[in-house]
Order: sequence, then C-alpha cells, then structure tokens
Amino acid sequence: MLELIFTVVGFILGCFTMYLTTYVKEKGKNKALLEDVSRLEDEKQVISAKYAYEMEELKKAHSLDIEKRKYRYEDKRAQFTKYFSLLDEFHNKSNTVFADKFFPVMQKFWEDVIQSENGYETGLISFNREIQALMSELYEEQMKLTQETNSIRLVSTPEVDALLDELERLVVQSTEAASEMMKFMATPEFASNQSLLSPYQEKATLIGNEVKKQRDSLRARMKTELDAI
Repeated sequence: MLELIFTVVGFILGCFTMYLTTYVKEKGKNKALLEDVSRLEDEKQVISAKYAYEMEELKKAHSLDIEKRKYRYEDKRAQFTKYFSLLDEFHNKSNTVFADKFFPVMQKFWEDVIQSENGYETGLISFNREIQALMSELYEEQMKLTQETNSIRLVSTPEVDALLDELERLVVQSTEAASEMMKFMATPEFASNQSLLSPYQEKATLIGNEVKKQRDSLRARMKTELDAI
C-alpha cells in the first residue's frame, strides 16, 4: 500500500515537474518573442527616422535644385531678351541713318557740287565728315551689341556661341556694306550712272537676309535652351 502511495506521488511529482519544465520553456519562448518584437519595433523606429530624414534632405535638395534652375532660367531669359532688344535697336538705327539722315546729307552734297565751281572737293570734305558721324552712330550701337554678346557667352552653350559668332560677323559686314554704299553715292561715277549702285544694293540686301536668317536660328536655339532648363 505504501509503495502504491509513493508510486502515485512520484507520478504526480513527475507530471508536475514536466509541467513546470514545459511552462518555463514556453515562458522563455514568450519572453524571447517579446524581446524580438521589441527589438523589431526599435529597428522599425530607427528605419522610419532614417527614412524621414532622408526624405527631408531629398526635399531640400529638390527645392534647392528648383531654385537654381529658376534662377538660371530667369538670368538667361533676361540676357537673351536684352540681346535681341539691342539687335532691334541696331536695326532701327541703321534704318534711321539711311532714311532720315543720309539722304539729306547726300542731297546737300550734290547741291554744293552743282552750285560751286570747286563744290565737289569742298562738298566731299563736308560729306565725309557727315558720313563719319553717321557711321559713328552705327558703330556705337554695334559696340553695345558686341558687349552684350560677350555677356551672353558667360552662360551660353557652344551651339549658341557658334550662332553668335556668325551673326556678329554678318552684322559687321552689314555695317561695312552700308558704309561702302554711302561713300560710293558721293562719287562722280554714281552721278553719271546711278545703275552702278545696284551691286552695292544687292550686297546689302543679301547680307540683310543672312542677318535675319541667322537671327531666327539664334532665337530658336535660345528658346530651346530655355525650355531645357
């Protein structure tokens, strides 16, 4: 009987021991699981904070890039606009020199030639002086254009530089052609045969057309560069 009691008690103690062992193991697992969850939560917070920081830095960089591009766009647009404004002024000045100033000078010159025995030599001196003054006006406008061209080269691409070079060359040729034509109109050859002026007119017209063509190409290229900013 006593042995039976010991056996039952031993069995119960064994079961209890197994229960405690299982309980301790499960509790250890739960603790480990809680620790894992806590660790994962900490890692999540670290990753979230890092992501938020990187996103904020990215936003700042993007905002700064937009501001830089906006500044470049406005700066280029202002310089391009000023350049074409000066080009228009040069064109208008050229028209003014011929239409409003040159022909009165030429008319006075030939009147002096006709009315005076030595009128040609005397009138030619005055004529050349007047022509020099008119050309100085053109050269002054041309110099403004050249200075603005140099400013544009600080921000322009090689493609725009090449177009500016060609347009600058054509503008110089246009001014020289105008000077040659005005001087020829004070020669005896012109007085005796006005048709001799045709080659000068054709040359001036040809250069004028080339200037317009080059100007349109430059404007299109500048617009492309502005759109690309």
